[in-house]
Amino acid sequence: MMKRILLVTMLLSAAFMSKAQLMVGGNFSLTSITSKIDGDKQVQTFGFDIMPSVGYAFDDWEFGLFFEYSHNKITNHVNNTTETDAFYGIGPYAYYCFANVGKLYFGAEAYSLLGFTDGERSVEMQLLPVATYEINDRWDIDLYSDILSINYQWTKTDDDITTSQLNVLSNYGKIFGIGVTFKF
Repeated sequence: MMKRILLVTMLLSAAFMSKAQLMVGGNFSLTSITSKIDGDKQVQTFGFDIMPSVGYAFDDWEFGLFFEYSHNKITNHVNNTTETDAFYGIGPYAYYCFANVGKLYFGAEAYSLLGFTDGERSVEMQLLPVATYEINDRWDIDLYSDILSINYQWTKTDDDITTSQLNVLSNYGKIFGIGVTFKF
């Protein structure tokens, strides 16, 4: 019985892989967040994210794994301090294309991220729209923004302080994001 299950699993995997295209790519985005109280700047954050990825594409779907490195500069205008932090993360993603006009494709991407930075751990989930331009059969360019996204983030610090936030159809801080994908 176990041999049959293994054989069926191998055959299904081979069928899936024969239709799928291996892809590698990555995204780059800028982040800018300004917190104000009574119109006065309190805290201002500016940073960038680099997210290399690897996955499979078949039909209108893409699935894969990505890694994230984020670097931020945080300026506190109340006490005139500036600090920097680095963030590292890993997680799966899924993309579905629901419409196209010529070589321009419109879809949605969902991902989950397990992240680490000095003194805290976080789990993040996001759903956001993506526009993709197909340069040719091998190369794509992806454009996205957080303005129309749904985001959930849970964070726990080394001091056992836990926070969570949900943002719906609001700017999560990314000004823009651009990605490039190569399909084998």
